[in-house]
Order: sequence, then structure tokens, then C-alpha cells
Amino acid sequence: MSNKIEIITAYTLQQCNSCKEQSKQKFSDGDYIFKEISKCSSCDGQVMVTKIFGESLTQ
Repeated sequence: MSNKIEIITAYTLQQCNSCKEQSKQKFSDGDYIFKEISKCSSCDGQVMVTKIFGESLTQ
């Protein structure tokens, strides 16, 4: 019988509200949905957190 260890890593999905460009980054303390992050480097729109989720890795 093998013991599998499941490691879950939290990520945030950030999206520009104008051009809809997305990026995935590791979750940081203080992240929350609709948090305004910065200006978009492509179109100068507002980038905000749109999703927080976890991905599992089984070892």
C-alpha cells in the first residue's frame, strides 16, 4: 500500500478589465477577489484578481 501525499498550491488569476489579458500567479497573503492590482502593461486598463484557486500535486 502506497501513501500518496497531496500538495495543494494556491494561485490567483489576474485579468485586465479592458483587454481581458490574463496571468496566473502564486497566491499572496492579502489577495482577494476584485482586488485592484495595477495598470495593464498592454492597454493601460485596470488589472484585478478574478479568481483564487488551488492546483494539486500528488507525490
